[in-house]
Amino acid sequence: MQPLSSLRGMRFPDEYIIRMFFKEELHLSPGRVLELGCGSGNNLLLFQEFGWQVFGIDISSESLADARHNLAGSSETVNLYQADLAQDMPEFSGEFDAIILPSFNYYIPRSSFQNLLGDCGRLLKKDGVFFLRSRTLEDWRCGRGREVERNGFILERAETGEKGLLNVFYRVDELIDIITVSMGELHNRQILKVRYENPQGGGIIANDDVVIWGRR
Repeated sequence: MQPLSSLRGMRFPDEYIIRMFFKEELHLSPGRVLELGCGSGNNLLLFQEFGWQVFGIDISSESLADARHNLAGSSETVNLYQADLAQDMPEFSGEFDAIILPSFNYYIPRSSFQNLLGDCGRLLKKDGVFFLRSRTLEDWRCGRGREVERNGFILERAETGEKGLLNVFYRVDELIDIITVSMGELHNRQILKVRYENPQGGGIIANDDVVIWGRR
């Protein structure tokens, strides 16, 4: 593993990815993991460290360059793809033991998210782990922009660095219904509310997320 000082972009995995990883004992049974919206590969680093083959998709060539740098130097297989997941999912051969969507789905339209979940259902092995972290209607950003779909806004505030970006917000029960319809009901399902404050843009931003994971 590379020293932290040499990593680029985000360096640490999502804390709830870490909780899921060890509570589901994924450190004991390496397989193939796919991350949608992988950014700099900070979450995939955790899987790679424990011998997993990692696959990541992101729209940003700059983020993928950071991910290639950060994930280099390991004997484990690394596969990174540039794609706009609001449009389509790349083709893959074989199934995955885990698929993770941490803090990504709210940047694409609701219809695209539903289509991606259908793809995830097709690609995830039976008893494979699915992980989602999404923003709820209680998040500070909700309503702070031009509404372009139900609870979906093009943000008009600059504090979080997301001005001009689509953000779609969900009720927890709505997310559960979408997952169930698209992928089937998850067993051993966990639902965790995540509320925290973050200093950004000269103010304090109240974030409100939900974390859902389970096995197919």
